[in-house]
Amino acid sequence: MALFVFNSASKMVSSPLVIVRFLLICVTLLCNSLAEATMNPTPNIVLILTDDLDVSIGGMMPLVKTKKLIGDAGITFTNTFVASPLCCPSRASILTGKYPHNHHVVNNTLEGNCSSTAWQKTQEPETFSAFLQKHGTYQTFFAGKYLNEYGSKKAGGVEHVPPGWDHWFALERNSKYYNYTLSVNGRAQRHGQNYSEDYLTDVLANISIDFLENKSNRRPFFMMVSTPAPHSPWTAAPQYESSFPNVKAPRDPNFNIHGKDKHWLIRQAKTPMTNSSVEFLDNAYRKRWRTLLSVDDLVEKVVRKLEVRGELSNTYIIFTSDNGYHTGQFSLPMDKRQLYEFDIRVPLLVRGPNIKPKQTSPVK
Repeated sequence: MALFVFNSASKMVSSPLVIVRFLLICVTLLCNSLAEATMNPTPNIVLILTDDLDVSIGGMMPLVKTKKLIGDAGITFTNTFVASPLCCPSRASILTGKYPHNHHVVNNTLEGNCSSTAWQKTQEPETFSAFLQKHGTYQTFFAGKYLNEYGSKKAGGVEHVPPGWDHWFALERNSKYYNYTLSVNGRAQRHGQNYSEDYLTDVLANISIDFLENKSNRRPFFMMVSTPAPHSPWTAAPQYESSFPNVKAPRDPNFNIHGKDKHWLIRQAKTPMTNSSVEFLDNAYRKRWRTLLSVDDLVEKVVRKLEVRGELSNTYIIFTSDNGYHTGQFSLPMDKRQLYEFDIRVPLLVRGPNIKPKQTSPVK
């Protein structure tokens, strides 16, 4: 499993599994050098995973603080692609470091092996969290969306806590912002629709800050925060509901044109789209951006807390997404699932020890 691969145009691109590869290389090297820990403390690792965040059609534009605090403070990978343009198969790849034909998660259903009992028996013991726990170096924390069918009663319910996680705050099933259930170390915690208590992105931020304040200082930590944004239903926090009033989905060269030379499914799209369809996707695009403002706040809170605790300089922070998205490309109103760049190219920003600031890869 290589850290980088080359495409047919000989451009260096980040492997779809670069995140896991980075983590495993880091941990393996550190486990072999524990004798030097007093001189070179083992670094912490924070992975922030968004849901459906594109990079090709402007998804990173609302994330001003994230780009400043992670990208500008480290490296921005400009050619990063996921193994699948669908949530559960892609997340399974991130967790295991395997391509879908090896971890056998083919869609977002239990029948497609998404958080099924078969996944739990054969793949979860091989995730990077299990690796970390096996070596005993890191204390581990997870908060947010895990896999789309996590918590299904047919697969153990929210009582099931995957191996490798010391602190577990996982969303039951798919992305929501209100009216959801969290598995708190295997016990159901239900949330309603009160903003200050229940808005999921903020809840994840608060849980993460609480972990940083109360964790053991004797061991390094691995923290994974998996936000619902900008996945539908695109529910913004109250203070952001009126943001970006004039923003529209980008009218790029592929917008609202017929994909006449594309595969048969894309050729079925109605072209041109109706005015109501265009209006709907413009509205959805604005809503997606609005949900990302809370993600931006979460990133800022985590970074500032690490800074206050004196741990920022010794922490790798990784920001990415499970897949991209499209809004009107080839007259497809909005979704993912297509093997075109708008759905498989994702952001990847990394800062941490020995990473020089304001880098891009490939170098522009």
